[in-house]
Amino acid sequence: MIDVIIVGGGPAGVGAAEALSKLGLSVAIVDNSPFGGGVPIELSCKGESECTKCHVCMPRDAAERMRSEGAIDAYPMAKVRSVNIIDNNIEMELEIAPRYVRVNKCIDCGKCVAVCPIEGAIIAPPHGAMTRVPYIAKELCAHFTSKKCNLCSDACPTDAIKYRERPRKTKLAARAVILATGQEPVDPSGSLHYGYGVFPNVITSLEAERITSRYGELKRPSDGKRPEKVALIQCAGSRTTKGGVEYCSKFCCKYGIRIARALFDRNPEMNISFIYMDLRTFEPRSEAIKWARRKKNVAISQGVPGYIQGAEGGNLVVRRTSPFDGAIEDEEFELVILNIGGRPRPETKVIAEHFSLSLDEHGFISRGDPNRGIFVAGSCKAPMDIEESYADGKAAAISIISALGVK
Repeated sequence: MIDVIIVGGGPAGVGAAEALSKLGLSVAIVDNSPFGGGVPIELSCKGESECTKCHVCMPRDAAERMRSEGAIDAYPMAKVRSVNIIDNNIEMELEIAPRYVRVNKCIDCGKCVAVCPIEGAIIAPPHGAMTRVPYIAKELCAHFTSKKCNLCSDACPTDAIKYRERPRKTKLAARAVILATGQEPVDPSGSLHYGYGVFPNVITSLEAERITSRYGELKRPSDGKRPEKVALIQCAGSRTTKGGVEYCSKFCCKYGIRIARALFDRNPEMNISFIYMDLRTFEPRSEAIKWARRKKNVAISQGVPGYIQGAEGGNLVVRRTSPFDGAIEDEEFELVILNIGGRPRPETKVIAEHFSLSLDEHGFISRGDPNRGIFVAGSCKAPMDIEESYADGKAAAISIISALGVK
């Protein structure tokens, strides 16, 4: 029997696992993604010249340490199918989807990724992934779509590729469980006035990170050009009743400021307009404003845009009301980044039902049931940023240690 099962491998799950494993408890992390690690493994460091305390490295480095030390068992691509609690023993049945690469044989040499002719068909594990094994996306892989490609299998030196892999089930039992299913980005396409999904050069903050990570700089999706004039719009999909969530997602302002600083560090000639509803950065509000005012080509101002429309050459016109005199202002940009908030993941509701827990009005699991060995951590119980989620995971670990009577 395992001491603790953690459902969710993001910052909270990693923080809890690290704290528990250091005290000698056996830990298993169950995650429905191919790699585990949560959203931080998709993000880039914001500190080009100096640390900006974006905390992306915090859970990633912890996951790397635990993986290298063999401190935890990881079950990626796994979904909880049933839960049975008897005398405080928690039994879980998992269904594990095929990744078509055998974890016990792969040496992470990267040869399969190098020979694959289709972009995205084989995904290499990013830094901070708990499972350092590639994943084959069946819907893109030429072996599955045409039955004419075996390049990755031929290149693999350890015979790790297994095209015939099928879903399998397994059972785990533990003394306690931590639910840390996290949150997912809000889809801004519901906010029709921003034109996301209509104009290719309106992108989300997460997409901006992926582009920068891939190319080493920010580029426009429409033509691959480096934009020289960019708008960052805060609260995209947060604090709204139209196509988003009604609450403040809490991390967006802090995150947006760090993106703006990272863009400026990479390209000091870029003109950046940071447009916010309210500035909630956790650091003194004046610090962000002072930073912007020290840069001649960085503007920071209040007043959420009314709508975005297309212009020539793929550019965009942002219309908003001036916060000073109420006048209507139009300004043209080459790229618009929507800094999106977060909402509970769809599986959070399913997990809550498995453990007979209730959700709050926004869909978060507000509390666990310690009497039955069920604890909740991180942004599945309330909006949190990376640092807070990581710390909350450690706090949940301490609660479990007390409940289990570990000294």
